[in-house]
Amino acid sequence: MASPDQPVPHPLQDPEQPRQLPALTDELLEEIFLRIGSPAEIVRTSAACVSFRRLITDRHFLRRYRSFHRPLLLGFVHLGGFEPAQPPHSSAPIARALASAADFSFAHLPPGRWPKGWHPCHSRDGLVLLECSPVQMIHAASSRTSRHTTLCPGGTWCSHPFLTA
Repeated sequence: MASPDQPVPHPLQDPEQPRQLPALTDELLEEIFLRIGSPAEIVRTSAACVSFRRLITDRHFLRRYRSFHRPLLLGFVHLGGFEPAQPPHSSAPIARALASAADFSFAHLPPGRWPKGWHPCHSRDGLVLLECSPVQMIHAASSRTSRHTTLCPGGTWCSHPFLTA
């Protein structure tokens, strides 16, 4: 029986050495970060700690993250202009600013040879491939937000509709 002068040690406490949490390896942290679905949450996570930011901004991690989390469909471009997949949220000022700043009518381009102007053929990675004449196949690659346009030289034909920056 224990004497009343000596305290009985708690079975979970070791008086000689304090318990420490095991260190999380970078690989384990990357696997945890890959399961974060929202890009906004990834940004918040990278701002929480310098080591988190180092892991999240690594090009290998970003490549893996993008392969797991494909970009959402924002909408599509057709003859009538841009058709959003869903209307912007009313409290999203950035979405409203983008919608008003982006030129989905392609009015910044020189006039085309069709009565209706430029006709969108394909879109990928923020660029739109346009044509203005069905006979001569004059093409242009245009960024909707920066309004930067690259015209294919007159009389040439673009053999593939996948022009990217």
